[in-house]
Amino acid sequence: MEFAAVAAARLLIPAQANSSAGDRQQKKWNDFYATQAASYAINVADDLTQQLMLRPEPVLFWSNNIRGGETNGSVFVWTRDGRAEVVGTVFSYLDRSDPRQRFIAHSFHSLSRSPLQAMLAERKSWSIDVPGIEPQRLDEAATPASTAQLRLVQMREIARQFRAFTYLENVEHELRLLPQPIYRQPDKVGDVLDGALFAFVTDSDPELLVLIEARLHGDRIGWQYAPARFTDLTVKLRHNEAKVWAYERGSAPAQPKTPYLSGRVSAHPAHFE
Repeated sequence: MEFAAVAAARLLIPAQANSSAGDRQQKKWNDFYATQAASYAINVADDLTQQLMLRPEPVLFWSNNIRGGETNGSVFVWTRDGRAEVVGTVFSYLDRSDPRQRFIAHSFHSLSRSPLQAMLAERKSWSIDVPGIEPQRLDEAATPASTAQLRLVQMREIARQFRAFTYLENVEHELRLLPQPIYRQPDKVGDVLDGALFAFVTDSDPELLVLIEARLHGDRIGWQYAPARFTDLTVKLRHNEAKVWAYERGSAPAQPKTPYLSGRVSAHPAHFE
């Protein structure tokens, strides 16, 4: 018994050390992702004095060990007056031909109704000339509640009415809805009383986002939703089992006529010194 206990303790020590080393490496990667995100300046394209504000902390840390593995990243939100206008992720994945290297990629989706332009290291990086979302009304939903706490309950209930699926080689995979929004608008902004951004994920990797907002419609306030893809796979969205939105892989128009942009930007050693 004593020997078994000592042996077990000896086995645990290297595992704990490896875990600690892995945690330190992941912390360095997370810091690296945050630095990359902060290097962008994103503006409303027709008024460059209106620069969007990067939220100081990532809204989601994610990894994908299901589809290929060795992939992780952080999700960031840029806002205007508190409303989410851009959601982006900085992530890395292993170079299969050289395990000493990881590729760095950036993805963005506009949630704005205005054209946007991004600068990186004082050079124009990308522009989006089209509205980022096409909101759809939910006329059957209950009237938005009078308090922020109750509206959050309503938004979570609305989010649960959706189901999302990706398709790879004709195999359907249902995405998992995170129970809490990854971002919540803190105050009323213009005609938007409230809003929250929900994520549908593989493992913890966001592949489809749904923005739910309480917005003024004429003389009344009602709920609306807008999907935003975060993947190049075919993805479909159902609401109460009715298909309401879909993206077919390979059907995206040429940039900048798409609100979603994604691409590899660099390579980096797989391990920080």
